[in-house]
Amino acid sequence: MKPPFAGVRLARPAVRAPIGLDFAGERLNLLQVEPGAQAPVVRAAAALPYPVDRAALLADRRRLRGFVRDALASAPFAGRRVIAALAPADVRIQSLTVQLAPGESERQAVARQVREQLGAGKAEESVVDYIPVRGPDGTGPQRQALVAVAPVRKIVAYLDTLRGVGLDPVALDVGPAAIARLLAAMQEDDTQAVILVNFGARKSYLSVVSGQGLMLDRQIDFGETQLVDKLANVLRLAPAAALALLREHGTGDPQARPGAASHRDMGRAIREILHPQFATLAEELARTQVYIASRTRGASARRIYLNGNVTRYAHLPDHVAAIAHLPVEVLDPFRAFRLAPGFAPAGNVAHGIALAAGLALRGRAHG
Repeated sequence: MKPPFAGVRLARPAVRAPIGLDFAGERLNLLQVEPGAQAPVVRAAAALPYPVDRAALLADRRRLRGFVRDALASAPFAGRRVIAALAPADVRIQSLTVQLAPGESERQAVARQVREQLGAGKAEESVVDYIPVRGPDGTGPQRQALVAVAPVRKIVAYLDTLRGVGLDPVALDVGPAAIARLLAAMQEDDTQAVILVNFGARKSYLSVVSGQGLMLDRQIDFGETQLVDKLANVLRLAPAAALALLREHGTGDPQARPGAASHRDMGRAIREILHPQFATLAEELARTQVYIASRTRGASARRIYLNGNVTRYAHLPDHVAAIAHLPVEVLDPFRAFRLAPGFAPAGNVAHGIALAAGLALRGRAHG
């Protein structure tokens, strides 16, 4: 079993902090910070859509090199040192309950259980890291941990891709750890947990962060594609037309009621059609609240943050607040930083750049 991701440090420190780099589903997100007296200062940020499909771009070394070069030139980035995230498809993340044997450290117990689950051969072909999940009592023999496992060959191939386009990878990270780092930096009150719903195309992720760090990260069956497909099937529309309806009307005003003047409005019709999907999300959020209470002696989450493509739809925060009965807001990653003089993020940059921001915050320790 190879050393953990935390040990994948591949370049000597330099003056400039490394750039947080995230090859997301539809675009490349980049963010770089500088030290600040009260908080890190954003030096540069960019979000550029891919010229072709992500997989095709990553497979075309020459085209990728030019795309990365143009991305770095689009804002005042310094250097080519990066902290990058592994693709979710290349990492398996699971929650483990481990029992410490007498004289055994937490790290040793996690390694032992992962080896038992994977088998010695597969364990030797994997890189493993873990994040402790601290409950009310972190001193007993039973511990909770979120464990990330990735094949060595995937990591080597990704590092080769980064180096092949002229980048200098300092470290690799996983999405949940980076997101937890960002949320922790944003919190003024870390005594209560917060929930992040990170919406994807077909799947979404629920993460819970408290002052103790990352408490939970799990995948749920809720995504933008499901919303579009539901509208398309019920209204007998092409997917592109259903997507256009969502962009125009959003997910429907949750305050609308039968008999109101707007009952015939398309927005209300969309809300009714999508009700089963949001009911599923409500169940997932309720289960998450139960889990938080079990880990915090009955405490509840303080707030829900939303991130991802679905957040661009009107009424979504109000819709989620109505089903979760908690304050809800769209995640603004720039709240964790101060902005350099003259820096003003473009309107599309904040959308989806949370992971790159969390990676850049890791650069404070690895820069």
